[in-house]
Amino acid sequence: MKRSFLIQIAILLALIIFTNIIKVKKPANTENAFGQAGGIKVDLTGDQKIFNSSPTLETPRTGGTLVKAESAEPENLNYYTSTSAAATRFLDYIYEPLVTYDFETWNYDRPVLAERYEISDDLKTYTFFLHKNITWQDGKPLTSRDVLFSLKAIMNPYVDDAPQRTYYKNVEDAWASDAYTFAIRTSDTYFLNLQFMGGFAVMPRHQWDPKGMMDRFSISDLQNPQIFANDSDIKEWADSFNTNPLNRPVGDNPPKLIGSGPYEFGRWVTGEYMMLLRNKNYWNADNTYIPGFTEKAGYLDTIIVKSITDPTAMLTALKAGEVDFLPRMRAIQYFEQTNTPDFLERFQKVTFVVPAYSYLGWNNDRPYFNDKRVRRAMTMLIDRDGYNQYIGYDLGIPTIGPFYPYSPQYNQNIERWPYDPDEAVRLLEEAGWIDHDGDGIRDKDGVPFKFIFSVSSGSRSSKLLALMMKEDLKKIGIVVNIRQLEWSVYVENLRDRQFDCVMLLWIGGLQSDPYQIWHSDNIGNRGSNYVGFRNAEADSLIIAARFEMDAEKRDAMYWRFQEILHDEQPYTFMYYQRDPGAFDRQFKDVKWIPIRPGYHNTSWWRSPNVSRPGMAP
Repeated sequence: MKRSFLIQIAILLALIIFTNIIKVKKPANTENAFGQAGGIKVDLTGDQKIFNSSPTLETPRTGGTLVKAESAEPENLNYYTSTSAAATRFLDYIYEPLVTYDFETWNYDRPVLAERYEISDDLKTYTFFLHKNITWQDGKPLTSRDVLFSLKAIMNPYVDDAPQRTYYKNVEDAWASDAYTFAIRTSDTYFLNLQFMGGFAVMPRHQWDPKGMMDRFSISDLQNPQIFANDSDIKEWADSFNTNPLNRPVGDNPPKLIGSGPYEFGRWVTGEYMMLLRNKNYWNADNTYIPGFTEKAGYLDTIIVKSITDPTAMLTALKAGEVDFLPRMRAIQYFEQTNTPDFLERFQKVTFVVPAYSYLGWNNDRPYFNDKRVRRAMTMLIDRDGYNQYIGYDLGIPTIGPFYPYSPQYNQNIERWPYDPDEAVRLLEEAGWIDHDGDGIRDKDGVPFKFIFSVSSGSRSSKLLALMMKEDLKKIGIVVNIRQLEWSVYVENLRDRQFDCVMLLWIGGLQSDPYQIWHSDNIGNRGSNYVGFRNAEADSLIIAARFEMDAEKRDAMYWRFQEILHDEQPYTFMYYQRDPGAFDRQFKDVKWIPIRPGYHNTSWWRSPNVSRPGMAP
């Protein structure tokens, strides 16, 4: 039962009529297409750690503005409760952690707020010694009390940050020995302990807890149901944190977020733009900001993030000079609509890879998706290579699981399930999904195989795939109804597991711990195991791997875990992302890195400096 792409092309043509997009066609030679499109293909997969796409012998200049466009606006700007990558990208310039990635080795061990740190012989106690000259952007000193408060906020059981809190279940205690010494004691030797114990963003206690309501509670109090369930102050503070006006500092006179980072919050005009202003009193301005990457913590005076939901409008804004940088454009725009001499003279195009993969998530608790044979059949009914070829211009990097393909964690021995509709039908019938009543729709135990594919209203790729699936599955007796939702509603439905099928993107790291997304502990209670995947062996492997300090043994566990995922197919894994983008050639030292979002604007500077009218701070 081999499908022709004529049906898919017909669907695309129909969509063209309604959405005024241009027909997608595959480049004649994809490997050469990057060069033919006038772009640079960045692959940081070997010894190369950083790629500079605009090197220069000039001395970097301070000043000027960068305007970049993003399609999604965050639901809020609370570092702990926001689920939006757009929020994280913005807030990373305002808040800082104790430690972060070393840009020369890509190990997670470079001190930031910490001047240095010590790890006990049993690998369970982490002591951080803070710089003594750190000030918040309002001039107040940053101390270990702020660090302790931040950890308490994360661990407060009523704070709406369940996905993040899962990484701190092993914290036994934390304390501030003095104003500049902070320590955490863990119950085990988790392999990512340093990344999480030192990697959370530190927020100012005096801004988020001015009454000191959390002061009297210890870390163990926040983990003890007998205490947190019976002391109203814990919930009262969490409720105020979840709904604090600082989460959405919009309007003419909003409360101002205060951080310690190289950029300050400027303003947020909802639906238009968010603004960052260079922190001219940055505490770390006299030192090399990131060794091997950039001397200064920011050359640009202003960074503006414009909210433009329509990709055509994004490209129009870039060409008109209203935007300087598109981190992501449509593949068709990159390969077909930006190849003129004028565009290539003004802009540099680039494709880059970050640890982020797309997937279709099947709600394993729905009657149609609670059998692994059905989930495997769904994977075999989706022509992922055709989708990547005809819609994505082969930008996607095929994946069989959730680990970064260039990491030793990734199981290279697993072959993807093929596109095989005949085998898919056999699996469906073996699982009992047959058209018993002759109405043309498969059914089982009186339940017709009709499901809803929920798509975000701003995701064109999800819409296209949903339309293809609707047509293809109809031919074998499965009804797909498409529901478009605004992002905020989409996220709430996801957290509450009110969906049948979704298409989303997970953004990870160079090393991953699957606990948050895949362990059965994180089903419900707004945890990240949205699809409800349950497997006893997988749970056991996930836990054992977390505390295995031998990387080779740990990776062997993760390889077995991927074999289970491959068999169970709770997701249909699509592709790791290769993002196509473009930036104005006036910007120099535009460097690309292997962690999300693939760049860090602190190295960028503008030659010559140009100001943007109409967006004054």
